Amino acid sequence: MKLLAAILLAPSIAVAGGTAVGEQNAVSAATAGAGVARADDPGAAWHDPAALADDGGTRVGLSLAFAHPSLEAQTAAGSYDATSWATPPHLDASYAQDRWAAGIALGVPFGGGAAWPQTWPGANEAVRTDLQVFRAAPFFAYRFGVLRVAAGVHLDQGRLQVQRGLDFIDTTGDVRLDLSGHGVGADASLYLQARPDLGVGLAYRGRTHLALGGNANFTAPAAFSEKTPDQTATTAMTLPDQVVLGARWTRGALALLADVEYTAWHVNKTTEIDFANASTPHAVQDNSWHDTVAVRLGGELARGRLTVRGGAYVDPSPVPADHLGPTAPDGTRLGVTAGASYALSRTWSADAFGESMWILRRDTTSMDTMAASYGGTAIVLGAGVRWTR
Repeated sequence: MKLLAAILLAPSIAVAGGTAVGEQNAVSAATAGAGVARADDPGAAWHDPAALADDGGTRVGLSLAFAHPSLEAQTAAGSYDATSWATPPHLDASYAQDRWAAGIALGVPFGGGAAWPQTWPGANEAVRTDLQVFRAAPFFAYRFGVLRVAAGVHLDQGRLQVQRGLDFIDTTGDVRLDLSGHGVGADASLYLQARPDLGVGLAYRGRTHLALGGNANFTAPAAFSEKTPDQTATTAMTLPDQVVLGARWTRGALALLADVEYTAWHVNKTTEIDFANASTPHAVQDNSWHDTVAVRLGGELARGRLTVRGGAYVDPSPVPADHLGPTAPDGTRLGVTAGASYALSRTWSADAFGESMWILRRDTTSMDTMAASYGGTAIVLGAGVRWTR
């Protein structure tokens, strides 16, 4: 029993801390994700719904991003790569009349993972981890003079998949978890048109407590079969609160944007997986993530029907060095972005963006995982269409 507990309690059940998805639509993604003070775009339904209480009528935006992250672990035995593809979609829809507005944002606010080689030295800690959270966030907004306010709820549906090897000394096995669940949170935002050339936005997206359940499938030697049968398992995850403060300054055809984004990662203090079989030890892990502050800067220039954009951001990792490992191979993220929009007609516009990201290399200081350093890169390409009337 002690041997089995040691196997299952290995530090391999956390999900990488840097799972917040900054690319929420093709317009704001081109300005490094800065968009909380952008009042003239359907994507405000996600960034700051209060901004839409401007009597602007119907706005709909649809975006799709293609993300290709590549992570590298450098160990004494060599270098090993983890790659994956992700295509997070996003839909924003709203209607504003007179002083009020209502709408919904649909997207993937958190997601990510890593797929390492099946036989690499860290297989007993992680072969694959993957988290996807789909969010539906309806809202209502109202305008009081130069101040606009909004409130709403969000409904999150999450899925967590984990695969790792099991080392039984004289043989090996593995465990595969596939867990899903849902939760509800609250949102609020403000938008202030401080001057004709200056808008200020403040958005709060509340935490969501996800209760996840599903299947745990084991491959184990016969001696452990009674304690590792295929069974159900449960866990819980808290998605963090986020507070974003931003501004947009315009002068003629030029606009400059800046967002400061606080994420309360400390809400994920531990990760615990409970197995239905009483003989299978529960797995508990201390995460000790810390809160982060990301800075996003961008600009855009309009010339006739064409608008060009660019931006850069710094997004620190919430994972401390003594918790860095194959399931949390996270580092500070630096990114540059570029994009453009073209007005096809009075009501239709097409958008595109590209992003290059660098995950700064770090060495783990944990004594409970293999010695390694982690770093990586990512390329994100996206496109979208907008309809306003």
